[in-house]
Amino acid sequence: MGLSFSIKTIENIASTSLLLRDWQNRGKLIHGDVLRAVNQTGGIGQAGNRWESEKNKNLTFSFYIEPRFLAASDVFMLNKIVALAVHDYLSEKQIAEVKIKWPNDIYVGHKKITGMLTHNSFLGDKLEYSIVGLGLNINQTEFKSEAPNPISLKLLRNTTFDLENELNLLLDCIKTRYSQLKNKLWYLPDADYLRHLYGINEQRNFSDREGIFTGRIKGIDNYGRLLVEKANKQLASYDIKEIEFL
Repeated sequence: MGLSFSIKTIENIASTSLLLRDWQNRGKLIHGDVLRAVNQTGGIGQAGNRWESEKNKNLTFSFYIEPRFLAASDVFMLNKIVALAVHDYLSEKQIAEVKIKWPNDIYVGHKKITGMLTHNSFLGDKLEYSIVGLGLNINQTEFKSEAPNPISLKLLRNTTFDLENELNLLLDCIKTRYSQLKNKLWYLPDADYLRHLYGINEQRNFSDREGIFTGRIKGIDNYGRLLVEKANKQLASYDIKEIEFL
């Protein structure tokens, strides 16, 4: 099954992802449905963090897909291709230093421009469906939350962007990367993801359940866990919420 998007826009909603999950439970979704919010008031990010977005200034949307060809053990490939699609979109805007911060943020330099949250449902050992929520800072120039490092396209380019046009451009990038996934060209996103991974092979400080340590990110394993080489050359793997960047 290929990917063709159908966009619906809603004026005010707490969370597009939560509404799509409700619609899916009631059998109201088909592969490729997109729900964009003009004003999303309760967007959620990783670990339940709130995503700040000023009304009609950014892209806040979720999409529903049924990549049932994907094994449950390979589900992180979906994170990879969506993150890379955002990277592709920003690179086409001539934005430099775009990096993917594991597991699902996009940075420009050391500033966050995009957050992503994925809800997956499995049927046996296959992926049944996924709802992917994205928040991309486009035209917002003032951020009032306690988020330490937000950035937007307008702050980077000093230009106001048309949100509908930008959404279509981003969805085109997602379709291209999804095609790689569907056609089993996984070596392409695998290589690109590592090349653009934030902090890879850089010595930096982390925190895990044993405390603060110095290490280097070496990659991602097949299950999407972060691989970090510690000072003693031990290679440790971390799932989401098991490690913190300092």
